[in-house]
Amino acid sequence: MTVGVPGISELTGLRSSKPTWYAEYRHSADSLTRALGSLDRIAQVLSATGRGADALCRAVVDATANHLGAAWVVLAVAEDALPLAAPRLVARGPSGQPVRDLDDLPGGVRRSVVAALATPRGEPGQDADGAVVVPLVVDGEQAGALVAWAGPQADVTAADLSILRIVANQSAVALLSDSLLAQSEALRRQIDVAAQREAVDVERHRIARELHDSVAQHVLSAGMTIEWCRPEVAHHSEVHARLGHAKALTREAVERLRAVIHTLSSDHLDGGSPGLPELLGRLPELHPVPGLEVAVRVEGRPVPLTAGCVEALVKIATECLFNVARHAVATRCTVRLAYRPGEVRLSVADDGSGDPETLRRSLRAGSREGAHRGLPNAVSRAAEIGGTLRFARARMGGVRVEVRVPVEVSGG
Repeated sequence: MTVGVPGISELTGLRSSKPTWYAEYRHSADSLTRALGSLDRIAQVLSATGRGADALCRAVVDATANHLGAAWVVLAVAEDALPLAAPRLVARGPSGQPVRDLDDLPGGVRRSVVAALATPRGEPGQDADGAVVVPLVVDGEQAGALVAWAGPQADVTAADLSILRIVANQSAVALLSDSLLAQSEALRRQIDVAAQREAVDVERHRIARELHDSVAQHVLSAGMTIEWCRPEVAHHSEVHARLGHAKALTREAVERLRAVIHTLSSDHLDGGSPGLPELLGRLPELHPVPGLEVAVRVEGRPVPLTAGCVEALVKIATECLFNVARHAVATRCTVRLAYRPGEVRLSVADDGSGDPETLRRSLRAGSREGAHRGLPNAVSRAAEIGGTLRFARARMGGVRVEVRVPVEVSGG
């Protein structure tokens, strides 16, 4: 048989022949019982602190509803307060089911919540509609409110308001801690990104310096050696022609190295949308080809791109220009950068003699030993930034190489 816990009246066994004494005793006993229940609810709320701000706010709303017998209880954070804190609103209706959106509240409840957030109050109390309003105070400023509807006949005492102030303050502290934690996490991520960017910058400049001081100098030396050897052979011999071709190759290699060194050394890679159009705009002067007219076009509104994406697109455009100059026998070439909804398109088109299907077959066949790696590298770079590269017939008659890269579009 289960034995119930005796109440205060059973424990005291008080009896009196004076009705006023017994009524006063009952009132005191009821107040004491209610206070003990309130302390138990406070303990339950405090025990939820370690489970995070969301669990604590739900415990506060449940405890308030049980303590006051309220049909609706809403805990809400003001729009301009604690911007990184979550949750922003926790509510409970007559069914006990949680509500997370202000628009899902009944009209009268929603109006009272909006009014409570818009009108700061120093002390807990009841508004004109009878709702109990307890401010959430952070650093002396109201950051939100705990609002409860216990009904017009509810007897809300000063002790009740004190208890609600305790649980409301506990939720305010939890929300403040959550906001500070979110700020610290955001700052940590920014520091990590800055550190990674600095490390990449240092490595880029180191590689650029090594290319300039060693590789470029060796290629220049090879070109000078070839130039010295050419007068030593018959002018119209095959050896003289091959030396001339080797000299042209070293000159192209030096130009390509200079372009890579400039790209690696450029601080524009750290920028977003302005960097890519500007870098592409400098390609004609970095890769001048006699007899080839290069135009750069930018369409649409630029969007921020990562440094890796900018670098990859610049290198793809550089490789395409090199191929046009080397193989296409073209007189005109257009580099077009187009910002479209959800993607960025980069295309290089010419009026030369190239064939798109020949390029596709070359890629499908794979690279042979000693074969030119330019186009496979371009395809690989496009894939690394989540894009695709394809060949088509250009309107000018030659080949159009197009890269499409998906980008995130801001909701604003």
